[in-house]
Amino acid sequence: MKCVVIGAGNAGRPAARILNYAGHQVQITDQKKLEEFPDSVQNTLRKMEEEGVNLQLGWDDPTNIDDVDAVYISPNIPKDSKIRHYLVDNELKLLINQDIAKILEKSINMDVIGVTGTLGKTSTTHIISEIFQNAGYKVWTCSSQCGNLLSEVIVDGIINGDHLKSDIAVLELPHGTIRLLSELKLKIGVITNIYSDHLSEFEGSIQKYAERKLMITNSCEILISSNQCKQIMESFPKTIFYCTGHELSDVSGELLDGKIRIKYKVKSREGEFETEFNLRGYYFENSIAAAAVAITYGLKEDAIKEGLSKFNGIPGHLEYIGKYSDREVHFDAAFVPEGILSTLEEFPATDESNLVILIDNPDSTNPRDKFQIGKILGEHAQVIIASGYNETTGVLDMESANQVLEGAKDSDCLKIAVEDMTKAGELSIKHSKPGDVILHIGPGAITNYEDLKSKIIMGLEAGCNKYP
Repeated sequence: MKCVVIGAGNAGRPAARILNYAGHQVQITDQKKLEEFPDSVQNTLRKMEEEGVNLQLGWDDPTNIDDVDAVYISPNIPKDSKIRHYLVDNELKLLINQDIAKILEKSINMDVIGVTGTLGKTSTTHIISEIFQNAGYKVWTCSSQCGNLLSEVIVDGIINGDHLKSDIAVLELPHGTIRLLSELKLKIGVITNIYSDHLSEFEGSIQKYAERKLMITNSCEILISSNQCKQIMESFPKTIFYCTGHELSDVSGELLDGKIRIKYKVKSREGEFETEFNLRGYYFENSIAAAAVAITYGLKEDAIKEGLSKFNGIPGHLEYIGKYSDREVHFDAAFVPEGILSTLEEFPATDESNLVILIDNPDSTNPRDKFQIGKILGEHAQVIIASGYNETTGVLDMESANQVLEGAKDSDCLKIAVEDMTKAGELSIKHSKPGDVILHIGPGAITNYEDLKSKIIMGLEAGCNKYP
């Protein structure tokens, strides 16, 4: 079948690659020229060309297509666009996300565990993988640690044959990826939580955002959710719930002197166990979620205990960077208010120790409530240094930094706006003292991990030399 994919954006590229993988003759078009795309996207497009996809970039007239059997049009192309009218008028067969999803479903012939939610998807995915690996499984893991666009990561894995080398798949499923994988059958689906985020993509509606997350309920055999989602899960009575503390739940956990204790009553299984656990913050709750998955799947307690005790965290998530001029420096990816609060609770200021916050532009590719974020930071930090540089898009927007600081206007904390995180790192040394804690938060820890971390360290080292 000859297929044309209209739009080489985040939806079009994975669709074109999987269609090509399935044996179709594929052409992808876009009004942008190759050099107008970010470097990482250019690399993907070149790889697609090597795989056999015909690139037609820089087209002024996308309606100049003929002799094709089917067309896939990216969902972000306006509904009243010229190309959409052309496709309808010429009665061309339209491929939709479900068509792409069916190809993916046929390709992945193993049990799949899918993890969605607003916060905690990545760490939960990796904890689950750690447990299953310790149980002897060969695990295909796809998360934002592998790349920012999960649909592209998953398609890349299929093309590379990763799914053929594994016994089980553990996939992180952001809202965009859920749409592309709508036909994928999940042995277990996990919803970590649902908070307000990405609402600009859902007409400002938390309900529509939640509905996208809940799409996994249509394709999973077993559903596991945190108690935070209990109210919206009322229409799914067979859901297995997990929680921290002693709330009424199917699986619960508590921290006790460097150990995690799990209690469970799932189907015909009931029990309690504990194991060493040296992590902090949201890793605790996400470990309970992972334990709930493993228990439900049928793994033995010993494998779960070993997996939980061996897991050491993931880069950019409550990561300890080191000590700089006797300041303890930590690196975290929190950017949604609820996640920021969870992280800040791990670093309370004391009479002897101030908290210095470095925050990169919270917007990433999606506008967020920077005023609310600043308000939260102002209630916890003694110094806030906000960068206007968007680590995801590479665009400098000082207004974003100013909005964060405006949110903290009622706080007595020191507020500084900078153009990049190197300067932020340097000034964090200047405006702190030995014994203080310097904490980075922001989406750049996920979307631009290596570069952002190196910039902060460069700034810290410069600050140590400049302000000994």
